[in-house]
Amino acid sequence: MFDWTIYSTFAAFFAASFFGSDEGRGAYLSTLIVFAVGFIARPIGSLAFGAISDVFGRRTSLLATSATALLGTLLIAFAPTIQTIGAGAGILLIVARVIQGLAHGGEQPAAGAYISEIAPPRSRGAWSSLIYVSIVAGSLVGTLLGAVLAATVGPEALTAWAWRIPFVLAGAGSLLALALVWRVRETAVFAETAQRSRRPNLLREMARSWRPALQIIGLTLGITIAFQNWAAMVGFHIAVFRSEPGTVLWAAVGANVLALIALPLWGRLSDRIGRKPVVLIGLVGVAVSTWPLMLLLDGSWQRMALGMGISMVLLSAPLSILPALMAELVPTSIRTVGVGFSYALATAIFGGTVPALQAWIGQSWGPQAFGLYVALAALISTAVALTIRETRGADLSEHPAAAPTTNEVPA
Repeated sequence: MFDWTIYSTFAAFFAASFFGSDEGRGAYLSTLIVFAVGFIARPIGSLAFGAISDVFGRRTSLLATSATALLGTLLIAFAPTIQTIGAGAGILLIVARVIQGLAHGGEQPAAGAYISEIAPPRSRGAWSSLIYVSIVAGSLVGTLLGAVLAATVGPEALTAWAWRIPFVLAGAGSLLALALVWRVRETAVFAETAQRSRRPNLLREMARSWRPALQIIGLTLGITIAFQNWAAMVGFHIAVFRSEPGTVLWAAVGANVLALIALPLWGRLSDRIGRKPVVLIGLVGVAVSTWPLMLLLDGSWQRMALGMGISMVLLSAPLSILPALMAELVPTSIRTVGVGFSYALATAIFGGTVPALQAWIGQSWGPQAFGLYVALAALISTAVALTIRETRGADLSEHPAAAPTTNEVPA
C-alpha cells in the first residue's frame, strides 16, 4: 500500500515530469487517470496470481506478487522524464502502473487467505484486522514521508527530483517483503485441501460461487469509494485548494494513526458480537456522515483532519474484518481467486476512478458534491451487507460460511 499511497501523494509533484507543466491542471489529471489504470489491471492480477495461490499455495503466490511489485516500483523510480524521451515517459508510467496493479490484485487476497487460514476461528476477526493495519500503516508511512520531504526539501525540489525518493524506498520495501515471505510456511488448511482433492477447476468453482462473488463486489463498492475518497484528499487539497503541502500531509498522518488504533478494536469486537453488526455500524456511519463532513472542507488542514479522522475510524469497522468475512464466504479451493477477482473488479471499477472523479467534480461543483456519491455507495453496500448471513467462527477447512458451533475451540 506504500507504493500506491506515494503515487497519489506525490502525483501533484511528478505530474510535470511525465506530462509536462501547464497553467491548468491537465498534467495532474493525467497522472490520476494513470493511477486508475493500476486499478484496472487488478482483476487480471487477481486471476493470474489467485490461480497460482489456489493451485500451488499462498506462499508461492506471495513471492511472485512481491517480485512483480518490485519491478513496477523501480520502473517509476528510475523513469526518464518527458523532457528526455517525450511522450514515452507517460507510456512508461502506464506500463509501471499496470505491473503494480497486477501485483496488488494478486497480493491482497492471497495475504487475506493466508491470515484467515492460520488464525484460530474464535480470533479470526482480530487476526484479519492485521491486513488493513498493514495497509493503513503503509499509507501512513507514505504520507509521513511526504510530510517530511515537503518540510525538508520543499515543493520546488519535490517537483524537480525528490519525488523519486519514495519510489526508491518502495523498492527496498519490496525486497524486504520478499525476504519475509520466503520464511513463511504454507497454511495447514490449504495443504490438507490440496492433499485430499484434485486440482480445482477454477472456472467451474467460481461459477458455483456466484452469490458470494456478487456480495463481495457489493460490499467492496462502498468501502473502496469511501476509502479512496479520503486517501486522495491530500493530493486534492494540494492541487485544487492550493493548500500548504506540509500541513495537510500531517493532518492525514493523524487520521491514519486513529485508523491504526481503531482497526484491531473493531476486529476484536466482531469476534464477540459478529461480523454483520460491525460492518453495518461502519457503513451506516459513513453513509450518514460523509456529506456533512465534506461540507466542512475549505482547504484548511484542521477541517480536513476532522473529516478524515472521523471517517477513517468509521471505515475501520468494515475494513478490519473484510478479509476474514470474504474468506468465510468462499471455499478453500478457490479462496484466493474467488475473493481476489470479485474484490479487484470492484476496486478497479469504483476505487481506481475516485481521484480523477474527485478532482473533476471538485473543480466543477465543489468537493462537497462528491460526498453525495460516497454516501450513495455506502448505502448500496449497507443493503448488500444485510443479505449476508453471519459467518463468525466458520470452519474454513470444510464449507464456506459454515455456521459456527457453540463449543468451537481453536485447534
